[in-house]
Amino acid sequence: MNKNISQWVNYSVSARIIIVGVLALLLLIPVQMVKELVNERASLKNSAVAEISQKWGAQQIIAGPILSVPYKTYAISEKGERVGTTAYAHFLPETLTINGSVLPQKRSRGIFDAVVYSSELNFSGKFAMADILGFDAKDKEMNWNKAFISVGISDVRGVENTVAFTWNDVEIPFKPGIPTNDVIRGTAPKYQEKMPSAIFPSETIIDGQNSGVSVDIPLNFEDSRKKDRDFSFSLQLKGSENMQFVPVGKTTEITLKSDWPTPSFDGAFLPDAREVSEKGFTASWKILDINRGYPQSWTGKIHDIYPSASGVNLLVGIDGYGKSTRSAKYALLIISLTFLVFFFAEVFNRKKIHPIQYLLVGLSLVLFYALLVSASEIIGFGLAYLASSIATIGLITLYGQVVLANKKMALLQGLILSFLYVFVYILLQLEDYALFIGSLLLFSILATIMYVSRKVDWYGIKD
Repeated sequence: MNKNISQWVNYSVSARIIIVGVLALLLLIPVQMVKELVNERASLKNSAVAEISQKWGAQQIIAGPILSVPYKTYAISEKGERVGTTAYAHFLPETLTINGSVLPQKRSRGIFDAVVYSSELNFSGKFAMADILGFDAKDKEMNWNKAFISVGISDVRGVENTVAFTWNDVEIPFKPGIPTNDVIRGTAPKYQEKMPSAIFPSETIIDGQNSGVSVDIPLNFEDSRKKDRDFSFSLQLKGSENMQFVPVGKTTEITLKSDWPTPSFDGAFLPDAREVSEKGFTASWKILDINRGYPQSWTGKIHDIYPSASGVNLLVGIDGYGKSTRSAKYALLIISLTFLVFFFAEVFNRKKIHPIQYLLVGLSLVLFYALLVSASEIIGFGLAYLASSIATIGLITLYGQVVLANKKMALLQGLILSFLYVFVYILLQLEDYALFIGSLLLFSILATIMYVSRKVDWYGIKD
């Protein structure tokens, strides 16, 4: 019985197909290990970028200016006492214009690069005092003398200049922190460090809950309700990778310029106009209050303004980790087709190939992905893919020439592998059409196999 099994394994085509198929499936284990390696390296890169950002300045979201006025409401407690509660009414500007220039640069931590930037931002606009002072204050004891304006800055460590708010030609210095977190929320991680003394002397940012700056703007209720109040201020702000603005104006106009050639515009609104070239980009937005989903005034925390933020992401280049992971998804296809060529070489050349030889070829195909990931961290994904594929194809072609004892079959194997690697690279570039093109490829491969094997007498094959 054992002798019959041994003969079946050694001489049966069916047995070889089963063995080769099992080997191909087993090779998915090291392929999965390579995928985990890719994820580990991507996490390591993210940690390096986060470390750079922590020292330079994180991604920035600027929200404001927002005018807030405290008020008191009263209620009768269970003991019959009249108890007052302080709350805030919030008002957004009638117009807001933001003009900014972004000066990016690369910072490295080991082999990993991160994009950081310095920026010069100029804000200007006006508040419609008729609407503010005409606010329905029924049952509210408005304290107009305690009004203040706040500007949310997600990571205030990035502020590089002494910030002053110009209110109707009167310049008033900003102070750190915001009295209420009704509108401005903490978008930065928690920090406990001193701000630069030239900006905010002797102040400590305890956490990122109310991350930003504010300025007291007492309002005289007797002022003319028809007279708008102009404002302006400038920010020199550092950050990393991404910059966004919340369009708090009834009409918000934003213009950004930079010499960075690979921007990605994201957020709730895309630019109305953009120009992108090798020399940089210019982008402009015009956002109206009816586009946002929140009004010009409200009380308390009933509205979240941050989902309307829009801006630009400064891409450092194509992320090789994502493409390496996607290319590894085609590993089974490449391994199976490579094994299939060797199998047909067995059939047509009457040349037996040992399972160990199949396994060695399969491992060289798996090693391609490890080479790809490691090389892409240094020379970029495109060059890494080219170098790794040339090395793998060359190794398998030379090995196949010895194993198959047939130069033509080995050359054919090399050409097929070259076609597959080129095709996979094209699929990686064409994300939207990858499924369609991949399906056509599989159909074409199956049709080719059926054509090549159409006259093979599988029952008549003998060793």
